[in-house]
Amino acid sequence: MRRDGCAARCRSAPATDRRTGAILLAPMSPRRTATPAALAARLAPAAAAVSAELLAGLRADRSRLPALFPGLPRRIGREPVRGGRTALGPGTVDLDAFRACDLAAAWLLLEADVAEPEARDLYGHGDIEERTMLLRALHFLPVGPLTVRLFGEVQRTNMVVHFEAAVCDGDLFARTLGQPGFDEAAANRLLLKLAFLDLPLRRVLGAERHANAGFSRMLQDLATEREAAGRAVWRDTGRMIGRAPVAGTAARLVGGLEHGDDAVRLAAAEGLLALGQADLRAFAAERLPREPRETVRAVLARIAAS
Repeated sequence: MRRDGCAARCRSAPATDRRTGAILLAPMSPRRTATPAALAARLAPAAAAVSAELLAGLRADRSRLPALFPGLPRRIGREPVRGGRTALGPGTVDLDAFRACDLAAAWLLLEADVAEPEARDLYGHGDIEERTMLLRALHFLPVGPLTVRLFGEVQRTNMVVHFEAAVCDGDLFARTLGQPGFDEAAANRLLLKLAFLDLPLRRVLGAERHANAGFSRMLQDLATEREAAGRAVWRDTGRMIGRAPVAGTAARLVGGLEHGDDAVRLAAAEGLLALGQADLRAFAAERLPREPRETVRAVLARIAAS
């Protein structure tokens, strides 16, 4: 991506929202990207050679980008990269969720210094797989207007794979907080879709630090609606609302300790631990001898002893 001059990265402690106390992570400088060399090192030698060939063709004729980009899955392959959570450039990604063609796409866009209008054009004219590659590539490109624009696109789309590609399996969400157009309200809407789709919170690295009262109210309203309709509540609800309690939070967390789903009980227990209310310790102590799962018991014991 073409990089303009920007201010040096802020090294002070993260700012907090004055109203909610939520941590607002400062946006990373647009200059901070995953280096092309680091991406190339994750590709198999044959895939790296093909990528270099494609780049040479693109440099010879810039107009070939819309024709070269769609061929990446066929030329590079769709094999998973593997490697687990890995720091690349300014961010962290779970490479187990990325394919070779996703990394090749990011490498090609960086090395060719593709401008944001060109990237938007690729997305606008791309098919399902082409858009998936571009959205995965966002994790390695400069955070900026393109990130915010495509976050808006995936919030509105009904393609779960596109939402996952942009928002999940990395800390891009956390790094984009504070960018123009991606304030607390916009971030809340994006995370609410994560809950609506029943995707695990752990797949959005650092998202729990975005807990705020507004999002807690949204989650509790969603939970009430789902319960009234006889549908399952997002399993991470308790984990988030305990970090930013509002009216009804304590009652919902205490009730969650008796839920039949192990994951819901664990999230409720972790929410109570984050809440830290001394008057709720008795509920954890009462549940502790009846709790069958060791992971939940460990959290309950911490609450009771706190």
